[in-house]
Amino acid sequence: MRALWLLPLMGLALAQVGRPVEEFQKALGPLPPGARVEVEAKGGRLLAARYQGPENAPFLARLLEKTTGLEYGEPFLDWYEKNRGALWGKRLTLALGEEFLLELGLGEEVSARVAPREVPEGAFGQDRLLLGEKGPFLRVFSDFQCPFCQRLARDVLPMLKARAARGEVRVSYRHFPLKEIHPEALPAATASECAHRQGAFWPYHDLLMAGKLGDYLGLARALGLEEGAFAQCLKDPSARAPVEADRALALRLGLRGTPTVFAGPYRVPNPFDLGRVLDYLELAR
Repeated sequence: MRALWLLPLMGLALAQVGRPVEEFQKALGPLPPGARVEVEAKGGRLLAARYQGPENAPFLARLLEKTTGLEYGEPFLDWYEKNRGALWGKRLTLALGEEFLLELGLGEEVSARVAPREVPEGAFGQDRLLLGEKGPFLRVFSDFQCPFCQRLARDVLPMLKARAARGEVRVSYRHFPLKEIHPEALPAATASECAHRQGAFWPYHDLLMAGKLGDYLGLARALGLEEGAFAQCLKDPSARAPVEADRALALRLGLRGTPTVFAGPYRVPNPFDLGRVLDYLELAR
């Protein structure tokens, strides 16, 4: 089985994984003669789609787009035209970006399955930095110096916090400091662990995500934390250990950037779209 990468162009809307199955069936439209499409659903929501039938690259391109909600059609058709002959009679797996997989068998009868990537929830280990007590887990791998992480914390996290308070979701923060390009990411993450020791991780998180990096003791003072203990913690190698453990996990999972968000076992394609995040949380229940 071969693994290849296929990158989308822009985002689509409506029919996609996590949405009600009826939307997908309507958006997909009529099937080619002799073709079958089977839907895998969870709680009435689209999880995956299977195709079995004659070779029809344009329809497969349409299936990709309507399943993922992303514009994979044109890149897929380009790839298919260039590689069809060499791959005829074989089975392979295409990585559709970092969020989806396409299992494809080429021959007189073509088979295909489009599904989100899944990570067994046990692979994430213990959730320590947690908001909420009930509901599916939303695990956010993040970097305090990353501007996109700051955007997520500003634009999406407040609504998720409210849902966590109502027992609808559990938000789990995971450190993924990109220290090669963000010199303050590791010190900020370590300081947040010192705040966690005094029960103030999330208020400290919010200050860091507001761009207040560097004066970590000053932030602790602003929150009324015990300064002496905080200063000692900043010098304690053990405060850095959970940060490095989270980063090592992110690398083992093959994560490439931040923010990366998982709803249960499913990686969320566009975590800046609150509606899509909520769809995936429903899928994860």
